[in-house]
Formats: sequence, structure tokens, C-alpha cells
Amino acid sequence: MYKNVPTEIKKIKLNSDLYNLHKNGTGKSNFGMDSTSELLDGGFGLYSTADLKKNIGPIKTEYFRISLTRKGKASFDIGLEKYQPHRNCILFGIPGQIFSLHNISNDFLAYYMLFTEDFASDAFIKLNKKQHFPFLTYSGLQCFELDDDTANEIESIIFKMNEEIKKNKSECSEVIRLYIQLILTHANRNYGAILLSNYGTSHTLQNLFNSYLKLVSQHFLSVRKVADYAEMLYVSPDHLNRAIKSCSDKTAHELIDEMVLIEAKTYLLHSSLTISEIAYKLEFADPSHFNRFFKKLCDQTPLDFRRKS
Repeated sequence: MYKNVPTEIKKIKLNSDLYNLHKNGTGKSNFGMDSTSELLDGGFGLYSTADLKKNIGPIKTEYFRISLTRKGKASFDIGLEKYQPHRNCILFGIPGQIFSLHNISNDFLAYYMLFTEDFASDAFIKLNKKQHFPFLTYSGLQCFELDDDTANEIESIIFKMNEEIKKNKSECSEVIRLYIQLILTHANRNYGAILLSNYGTSHTLQNLFNSYLKLVSQHFLSVRKVADYAEMLYVSPDHLNRAIKSCSDKTAHELIDEMVLIEAKTYLLHSSLTISEIAYKLEFADPSHFNRFFKKLCDQTPLDFRRKS
């Protein structure tokens, strides 16, 4: 049953329709593309948080994201990982991830750019592919704080991007690609020191916790047992459970369930699949099992959630 369901979660692409998903459309900001749904070469957009919607997602995105926070704070969820960037924090997103934004403070100010892999392909080739940058992979830390000099330098590059777009000079796209390379290089210089500072050696409980979150975000559809993740991480299930409990208010198994729930909500919001089809997509034995699972965690049925949303 439902082994070849044709419809998947709607993957949000970088096109003119995206503008209405993240902007209210009532602001008067002249920065970047804040007041237009147009994109540079159909693959790059530069924005500030002026006129930003208070809640976005969960959505499964098909583009890259780089944002630099300068003031205030907000909550970003990427898969199971939750970030609250503050001043000088830079955050990255990669295609295929489930993304949410909420709890935006009234003084929140950030600059962000969205771009497709096709747009930045030349930059990635010149920089030895995106694998050169751990923050552009599932295994890397995707949000971290920059030192003042680096944050200020990246902000100045963003302002240069804005000036280039406004003047619309010849070879504008090529210049923007060079600026993306420069931002990635500056961020990479900070990355190693920040990682060591935050997480110490590879054997700390915090690092084990973060590695677990990343593995669950990648493998939750096919791997549902804590013991299997413990084996991937070369630790015992008991040690993994202790690490998870010491770093969160949830058990290792509850975090797997949370990732399944995030995926379920994304299907309910961004696909035309029936509840039964979603249940089988998420590897539940039958729809009734999925309904009980969803109601236990959300205090409402999947159908009620879809109707209310």
C-alpha cells in the first residue's frame, strides 16, 4: 500500500513566489530586494529583516542561506537543531533542510542572502567545492559567533553587494559571486577557533549531543532505534542516553520522535498527500498508529493540524 506515492513535500524553491513566504509586502525598505520579488539572474536575493514575517515554516528549502545578525535575536530551527543567534552570529542553511523561524524580537536586525547552487556553482568550484566549508554540510556547525572584526568585514561586504545590485552594473552577478566567496572565506577563518572554544575535544557530552542531532536529522526515516545511533557514534546506548539527558530535557528516543513530527508537519503543510499516505511515507505501520503518535505529541490529530494551519 502506498509504496509509490507520487507527491512529496513541496520543496520551497528560490523564485518570485518565495517573496510572499518571508516578507509581509508592506514595508518600504530600500535595501537589497526587500521591496521586490525579483531575483538576480533568477538565483540570488539579498534582504534585511525589515518587513520580515514573524513566523516562517516549517519549510523544506531548496537553496542556500547566509544570514548575519546585528541586533536583537530570533529562534531558528534547522532540523532538530535550535539556534538563537545574537549580534555577530552568522547562520548557514543548505538545500534539503527543514527550516523554521519564530520568536523574533522587536529590535531584530539581520541581513541575509538566499541563492541557488547553480548561481554559486562557480564560487564553489573555485573554492574546492562546498565541502571545503563544514558549515555548508550536515555534519558542520551551521550557526556560530564571529569576532567583531570579521562580523564588521562581512557586513561591509553585504553593503557592497547592496550597492552593486542597486547600480546594476555590467557583470553584477560575477561580482556578487566573488563577494559570496569572500564571505565564506572570512567565516571559515573563524570556524575552527569557535568550534574548539565551544565544544572542546571530540569526547565531550555536548559534542556527542550535537553529533546525535545531526545524525537523527539525516537518518530518522530509516533509523528509529537509539542503539543504532549509538553504534554510529561508537558509544554505548547508555552513554548516549546520559549525554542526551545532560544536554536537553528530552531522551534520545524523544528526539527521534521530534524529528519525525517535524517532517510530518511539513508534509501536512506543504503536500497534498492524504493522512494515510503521509503515515506510510513516514514508515508507520498504519494510519491509526500515525494518528496516535501525532495526537500524543501535539494534542490534536494530523487532520485537525492541517485544517487549523
